[in-house]
Amino acid sequence: MKKSDIAGFVIYILMFAIAITIGIFVIRTLFNPSPFGGGAFMPYLWTLLIILSALVVNSFGLELLHLLGGKLGGYNIVAFNVFGLCFYKALGKWKFGFKSFDGLTGETVLAPKSEKSKPHAYVWFPILGYLIELIAGIVIFTIFKGKSSESWKAIVALFAIIYITVSSMIALYNFFPARLDSMTDGYRLTLITKPVNVEAYNELMRIENLQREGKEVGSIKVFEEITEFTTAINLMSVYEKLGKHELIEAEKMIDKIIEFPEKISSTTYNRLIAQKLYIKIMTLPKAEAQKYYDENVDDKIRRFISNDTSMESIRAYVLIAGILDESSAEVSYANASKAKAMKKTLPARAKVEEELYAEAIAFVKKAHKTWEIE
Repeated sequence: MKKSDIAGFVIYILMFAIAITIGIFVIRTLFNPSPFGGGAFMPYLWTLLIILSALVVNSFGLELLHLLGGKLGGYNIVAFNVFGLCFYKALGKWKFGFKSFDGLTGETVLAPKSEKSKPHAYVWFPILGYLIELIAGIVIFTIFKGKSSESWKAIVALFAIIYITVSSMIALYNFFPARLDSMTDGYRLTLITKPVNVEAYNELMRIENLQREGKEVGSIKVFEEITEFTTAINLMSVYEKLGKHELIEAEKMIDKIIEFPEKISSTTYNRLIAQKLYIKIMTLPKAEAQKYYDENVDDKIRRFISNDTSMESIRAYVLIAGILDESSAEVSYANASKAKAMKKTLPARAKVEEELYAEAIAFVKKAHKTWEIE
């Protein structure tokens, strides 16, 4: 399980814990006696309706603040999506439809107008909006709590605490300072502290917008300053080279990145080594590839590649097992993981990965004509 998956699981547990704690120790006290009257079912019905209203208002408000921040930062708004209800721009015209989204409750998609576009307001507006709502909610709840003798005041207090709770649960996810199962504002905030990451972020938005419209991306900017995020953009150029079978050019780009292992995560570094091994084994005589492998790849990286469920590692391991180690069993082991790995592969890379993997299998079959590999 990746670190982002573990962090996401912990965040969901904390969100659930917040809801249960507030429900038991705060909201329940507002129903003694119930400010709604009626039967025993009425408090639960009203609470559910208030929760739903808080979820809708906060989710819409979050994306509205994203929209305003994006406009202020010099971006075009490409899509405005809340719970899959999406207004999006296609061929210069606005349309409405149901779309998936990269976020907890929605997504506002941007496209930079120029290199001067800055995402700071896009990130900060939702944070400031949450703080304003939190402070206002605490003040309102403090003023009106304990007024159960006046039912309308108790209802106002109930609205306030539920809105605080729902907005805090969304904020816990959205402002977490690392990538979870989507790109959060907290993660964006860690990126934009470095100017080069702002430049890389704009390049990513530009590329994704062109791909979304089915247009040619053209040349992709290559960044000399290496960070985890600029590496993600540089890898787009690496895959472009791999797709054109320009393996040596791709290797040169990889070498520039792995020159600074301290600036990228260990997972990214190890997968880049896997990419390099793929190129080495495919282009060098076996003896030279074996020498590079023995002298430059330590046991830790070897274990990572053999256990990693990414296409980068799997196609490299097919070559390591089939060409260097000459183990048909290990090739079959790697081959069995291919379908699962392809499901996790970014759509923009899927075609290239299929081609590279097929070439790796063909290379192994050519070296071992008697092996049966499905």
